[in-house]
Amino acid sequence: DKQGEGQWGDFTGLESKKIRHVFIRKVYSILMIQLAITFGLIALFHFIPSIHTFVRSSNGQWLYFASYIVFVVVYLTLICSHRLARRFPLNFIFLGILTLSMGYMLGMISAYYKVESVLIAVGITTFVCLGITLFSFQTKYDFTSCFGVLFVATLALLIFGIVCIFTYSRIMYTIYAGLGALIFSIFLAIDTQLIMGGKQHEISAEDYVFASLMLYIDVVYIFLYLLMLLGIRK
Repeated sequence: DKQGEGQWGDFTGLESKKIRHVFIRKVYSILMIQLAITFGLIALFHFIPSIHTFVRSSNGQWLYFASYIVFVVVYLTLICSHRLARRFPLNFIFLGILTLSMGYMLGMISAYYKVESVLIAVGITTFVCLGITLFSFQTKYDFTSCFGVLFVATLALLIFGIVCIFTYSRIMYTIYAGLGALIFSIFLAIDTQLIMGGKQHEISAEDYVFASLMLYIDVVYIFLYLLMLLGIRK
């Protein structure tokens, strides 16, 4: 198996097809649990009136900012501490905290959109992610060699987002959301191939929590940008 450099520095090759298949099953099992929790929270925030009212209140907004801080701290801890990301059960505890904090943030954001818009965004996200995943598994093109280009594109998206905050325009907002969905779709293709292995870069079979985290971030941001792009606010 090949070895390459990536978000951990040097990725260790997956030693055999059997190990790789076990690794992939574990990663996607964890991812499904994360997504079930996240979209379960979104559903609660929409269909339970008391929760829906709370998240739109000032207390709910303060809790949003607290969740954001928790998310950033836990995320940086997991990606910066190789040892912690591999240490059971701490890695699962941190991943669970991150999932709950992201679930609250997405739940609160989606509470400002009509239920129909949220369901449409969920449906499109599902089809987009399945399509990208299947394509990434089948294609011979190596997306993992695109890290540099994607890094520059992400920085450009960040700057564009800051500009949109101070000069709000519906057209710019739509372009920003569309570019965000596109960039994270490419991220999903790259991360899928990193997990699949056999390309220029790949992830060690020991880093199943980190791999699940990468895919989770890709999927929820695709959903978020699609909701921004297509959603109708209440």
